[in-house]
Amino acid sequence: MNPQEAYSPPNQQNQQFFSYENNPSDVSLKYQHSESNYEYASRKPPFSTDDDVTTNRSLTDGWMFRPPENGHVITTGEMISRIVQYYEMFAVNVFLLGYNVLKNAKAGVSSSTYNNVLFDACSDRFVIEQFDFCAASRLIWVLIGGAVIYFVFTSIVAFGLYLELKRKGYDASFTALWHSPVFVLCYFYEDRRRVDILRIPNKYVKLSIWTRTHVHKISLALYCLFCMIFILISLAHGTAEKSRIDGEGFDKGLKKYYNPYLIPYYLALYIFSKTLLEMLISIFQDKNLRNEPERIGREYSSFKKNE
Repeated sequence: MNPQEAYSPPNQQNQQFFSYENNPSDVSLKYQHSESNYEYASRKPPFSTDDDVTTNRSLTDGWMFRPPENGHVITTGEMISRIVQYYEMFAVNVFLLGYNVLKNAKAGVSSSTYNNVLFDACSDRFVIEQFDFCAASRLIWVLIGGAVIYFVFTSIVAFGLYLELKRKGYDASFTALWHSPVFVLCYFYEDRRRVDILRIPNKYVKLSIWTRTHVHKISLALYCLFCMIFILISLAHGTAEKSRIDGEGFDKGLKKYYNPYLIPYYLALYIFSKTLLEMLISIFQDKNLRNEPERIGREYSSFKKNE
């Protein structure tokens, strides 16, 4: 059996197939979008060099590979998972923590107002011994003001992506929304339109280079990083809840570092750091996930030792 026959597509109705063009080592996935998903797992041709897998690629080693998911339909489960994680971060860590810091900072300084907390906290008038009033004010601005800047900036980038996709003749609304802060609206799209064009290698769709710079992910990663830095500064210099911590005897021993008033800060640090790592890993892995076949299994007979 020759390699072409061994790796022929399972069904023409799938409308997704490998093509071996002029260079047999160039295994590129030609696709036409259909309702079917990529359940077909094909053996990788022994002459393919598209990935960095060093395992023997002979027909007898039994490894099974799944082709790159070009034109992958965003499933409902994938969409809900991203929606919950994303908005949980902003609802719980940003607005809830930001509001609590604002409220406690105002309560920690007698005769102060919300205007003082937001605009006058770093002046000489409000030098507080109990806690760093200025650090609390800056943390509020980073949490809430940074979120507003992030939403506005990434919305502008998403609109630019929409115009670029329209210029190239693609159905642009889903991809633009998927890479915007309001991607929750993507849930209302029918399955046939839930395709992220940016998951398709640019050699096929020919978009401008800036669309491949991961602006949305980098912006979110930078936002998480700045929030983590200012949370750590606030913890080091005394949080806005310092007077309550001292009043209830939580300022001694381990309670000084672990008490109910500090849990929201630690929770925010955890979620921000997790989101930051996810963004960085997804950026570095994006090229491989989009262009290289994935090893998914092996035939049972290949596990037998050679006799």
